[in-house]
Amino acid sequence: MDEKFIQLRNEYIRASGKRKQEISEELQKMSDENPDAYAKAFENSLKDAINKADELLLKEKLKSITPAVSLSYIAKKYFGKTRHWLYQRINGSTVNGKPARFTEDELQQLKDAFHDLGKELSTLSF
Repeated sequence: MDEKFIQLRNEYIRASGKRKQEISEELQKMSDENPDAYAKAFENSLKDAINKADELLLKEKLKSITPAVSLSYIAKKYFGKTRHWLYQRINGSTVNGKPARFTEDELQQLKDAFHDLGKELSTLSF
C-alpha cells in the first residue's frame, strides 16, 4: 500500500480540479478498505517528508558556513570518512540507487562536531 499511497500523494500534489477530487476519493476508499495499512502508509509518508525537510534545513544551515569550515577536516576527524562521503549526505546525492542520508547517530555526531569546533574557536584569544 505504501507505493500506491505515495504515487497518489505525488499525483495529488500535481493535480487540479476534478482529478484532485478523484484522487481524494481513491485515497478515502483505500482508507475505508484497510484503515491500519492506510495509517501505516500515511505515517511512513509523513516520516519521509519530515526527513526531506530536515535535510533541506541542514543543507541551508550549512550553506553559510561551508566556505569558512573545512568539511574535509570534519569528515576525516569526526567520521573517519572522505569529504565526498560528507557532501553526499549533505546534498542527498544518489549513491547505489538511493539518496545518501545521515543516520540519527551521524546527525548527532555532526552536531557534536560543530559544537566541538565552536568551543575550540571560542577559546582562541589574541
